[in-house]
Amino acid sequence: MTPSPATSSTEALRLRLGAPEGGLLLGTSPEALKASVLGTFGNTVKLVDESALQPGEPNQRMAVDSDLDTLLLRRVDGTDLGLLLGAPARLAALPNLELDAPPPSPSVSGPVRRLLALDIDGVLIDADRSFMEAVARTVSELRPTLPWGDASFRAFKRLGGFNNDFKLAAGALALAEAFGDQDVVPRIEAAMGEGFPELEPRIAVLEDLVKPVVQRHYEDTISFEKAFATLEELQATGFELAILTGRPPEELAMAWRVLGFELPAIPDRAPHLRKPSPCGLLQLADAFQATDIVFAGDTVDDASCLRRAAEIRPELRWRFAAIGPERQRFERPEDFSFAFLRELLPVLQRESA
Repeated sequence: MTPSPATSSTEALRLRLGAPEGGLLLGTSPEALKASVLGTFGNTVKLVDESALQPGEPNQRMAVDSDLDTLLLRRVDGTDLGLLLGAPARLAALPNLELDAPPPSPSVSGPVRRLLALDIDGVLIDADRSFMEAVARTVSELRPTLPWGDASFRAFKRLGGFNNDFKLAAGALALAEAFGDQDVVPRIEAAMGEGFPELEPRIAVLEDLVKPVVQRHYEDTISFEKAFATLEELQATGFELAILTGRPPEELAMAWRVLGFELPAIPDRAPHLRKPSPCGLLQLADAFQATDIVFAGDTVDDASCLRRAAEIRPELRWRFAAIGPERQRFERPEDFSFAFLRELLPVLQRESA
């Protein structure tokens, strides 16, 4: 079915909610929204109708992350509106439903539910050396004549869009292909705020090439890693705890070995979950039914992720905790700002006391 043209009101809602990333909220009942989904996709999607859950029945708000053929339908608290969450391609295929006027943002009432979402590398684990070394060894193996050092790695991180280190290594190779074996730092600094959109197709191809090489070297360099906090220190904050990381699932398993504990986590296992996309953070906030979310991160992509989530769900309280030596590059006056995660934890503990 060809999607019908968007009306001005539905387009406004798409922009306000960040759809398709943030879900599709339209002025129709959950029942009408469900009928539209079934009429469009038939049995090709697994529709989880959370608006029909019985008291005490567990929610399934992480289902759309684990199965891209799933759409989650739920009722927006305190309204007769239906909200759809799911893969962007699925949501984009839905026809727009007519809407007379944009509904007001739902207000949050009841007890405060606090969530501390944590990036892993540079926040929960001192992984600076391990990933720098894994990427450096990868570049040396695949492009030995390309000058590369720690400054090259950090320049990509400051640029943004390279939170995933597979993409970072692929970006290095793409720059070398395009401009020769030259120091990448000046070229990256000249691209601040713009990036390299013309190289993105090639970077995507190279990412598949470099991934197994980076992973092979990381199996050796993981020995450099150490935890920045214990589970007991995190739990003492009184916040619910979750992970939003640029690591793929297989490297997330390695992180648990370093930490000695596991937490609910959304890794980088689908393009729409890759920071700075706010999808993963929005899914965590929804899964925990959180009204007060603190996200601790150490890169510009982490900061952008939080700020985009706040624009999509303005009725919730969102705060960014800028962590690490590079924090002054992306923090704002209203943010928490600490060199190490352990400095943030007692502040949050006092809040929830």
